[in-house]
Amino acid sequence: MLNYRYFAAACAGAVMVAAGSAGAQESTVPAAEAPSTSTAAVAPTDVPATPATDSGCELHVWPTENYVGMNSGLLSGFAVLGALADQAAHKNRVQTVKDLMRDYLGPDVQMDELNKIGITKTLKLDGYSVIVEPPTPFNEDVKKDPALKAKVKEMNARIKAGQRLSTSTAPCYAELIGTVIFYQKAMFYGSNLFGGWIYREFPATGLATKTKTGAVKNPLEDFPAKTPEKVDAAKAELRDAFAKDFVEYTAKKVFGGAAAASASGEE
Repeated sequence: MLNYRYFAAACAGAVMVAAGSAGAQESTVPAAEAPSTSTAAVAPTDVPATPATDSGCELHVWPTENYVGMNSGLLSGFAVLGALADQAAHKNRVQTVKDLMRDYLGPDVQMDELNKIGITKTLKLDGYSVIVEPPTPFNEDVKKDPALKAKVKEMNARIKAGQRLSTSTAPCYAELIGTVIFYQKAMFYGSNLFGGWIYREFPATGLATKTKTGAVKNPLEDFPAKTPEKVDAAKAELRDAFAKDFVEYTAKKVFGGAAAASASGEE
């Protein structure tokens, strides 16, 4: 089981390749496996960054390719989860839940959902340019690749030291690091999608002044699809749950307090 302080190592490899790069205030975390409550060097996503603004402020965003699936049914244990494939696209191949999440909620889709929400507005960073960084890597690839593992370790050191993960020298600067997209099916609690992030804010010079780490969950009913006719509904539901996770993570973990919970629609 994962302690939230173990989220961040899954983020490191791709970040360090590109840039040289749950509860609040924890700053270091080895690769995520499964909340209790990483593809070797990967290329940048095709999602364009928001055009620069006159403010010179930047929000750097790392989507993630770290997908985790777990079935905690009484008899199923931790066996690989299966789901019906989109037959037209996959020629009747049965895919795992990790495969489906990678197809339905890849880094470009994650950024699309965050942009629909209004990522800078949600984080109260109006006027910030959004810089999209390469996605953070798959945990299982980190385990297999010594070079990637070393980069993960280096990133953890930078996070722990409160240093920026990119080489940007923007006078006002923030980071949002995706750490995990985690599907859990539990006998007594149904199916849920967890989204995990690390959010950090920096002054013009010096170390991070704010670090918030955590994950939240939202329920799933249609994902994974049980029949081919349900595939479109499963895709839409997964995207919607991811977007809700981000909004609630921001409200509960980044800002906290009764006002934030109210803003997220929580009683």
